[in-house]
Amino acid sequence: MFSLSLRTLTLASPILACALLSACDGGAGSGDTDADTDVAVNCDPVMPSLDWDEKNTGFNQMELTYDVSWSGQPRTIPWDLWYPSDATTGPTAAYRGAFADPHAFVDAPFADPAPRCKLPLVVYSHGSQAWGGNDSPILRHLVAQGWVAAAPDHLGNTLDNNIEPRAVTFSMTRVEDVRATIDAIEALPADHPLHGRVDTSKVLVMGHSFGAQTTWLFSGATLNPTEILARCDADPTQPECEYAAEAYSGSVDDPRVAAVLPLDGSAGQDLVADAGWATATRPILMLSQSSSNPSDSAFSHAALAADVTWVQVAGACHESFTSTAIPCPGLDKTEGLQITGRFVTAFASIQILGIQDPHALGVIDGTQDISAKLTILHHTSP
Repeated sequence: MFSLSLRTLTLASPILACALLSACDGGAGSGDTDADTDVAVNCDPVMPSLDWDEKNTGFNQMELTYDVSWSGQPRTIPWDLWYPSDATTGPTAAYRGAFADPHAFVDAPFADPAPRCKLPLVVYSHGSQAWGGNDSPILRHLVAQGWVAAAPDHLGNTLDNNIEPRAVTFSMTRVEDVRATIDAIEALPADHPLHGRVDTSKVLVMGHSFGAQTTWLFSGATLNPTEILARCDADPTQPECEYAAEAYSGSVDDPRVAAVLPLDGSAGQDLVADAGWATATRPILMLSQSSSNPSDSAFSHAALAADVTWVQVAGACHESFTSTAIPCPGLDKTEGLQITGRFVTAFASIQILGIQDPHALGVIDGTQDISAKLTILHHTSP
């Protein structure tokens, strides 16, 4: 079961309304389009700018309800949606009702960057006791250049809604939240300007901290229920132990996810056994502090099968990769976001858009002079 509630976006102009809703004939976008149909198609990709700065976008917060796969119980969560818009004024987003974003305009008119072309999608998973919009500057940078971004609020683990003790299954609940968010994009109603306009066949999943763990699991690694079940054997009173075996069986092998980007976080203890990494075949870009030992373990494990790049940022702190206003003595907050934004954009362009841009490739392989604070390690899959 899946349901969706949302506010309706307005269209930027009658011309865009024609293009989106087939109210009139018009010219096709670039690449593989058909001027006689209103069906959006995949067009020739456009390389986003790697020069990071604050960008304006439209914004909606919506609500979705889905049935948790192992229990059948309904779960309702809010989720954030950022979309291209030319708006520069209007009411602005306040994530979780408290964290203001002056560059995300609520219910702003949709500005179609490429009429009748499908837009690429990035989904973000926030850290423990954070919120969906806590990496909005990075997401908005992509969105302002033709992407769509979405982020669920993982209720039960947000700043204002944190439940302890945490259910044994909660790591997988986060995974289900991300899957349900992609489902929600696919289920947007016919009168929504993004209906049928988002390419969910090649999604980038990224996340920070606990959200990085969620992201790692989307790499395709095979889960390891043995240690989880051992915890429940030791203390069967933990919440949802009765669902542990089913929740952690198999792998998180969502075919819609094409690449993953964990920020300063590992896959978590015991969720994946060493041999389970052999099925983790999605390309991976990981960014972390230079002294991040869990990331060292994650890099060596993921290297069993995946193409993985590890970017270590000297002087960085845990929140250097998000917009959370926690100072870091070794790295200016703006510089941390600039470094993160450049790597996210380059990786997304290569892995999701399929653009072999020399500048983007140079960012990933370290031949572009981004910062002296970087150490970049690579492993190419066998």
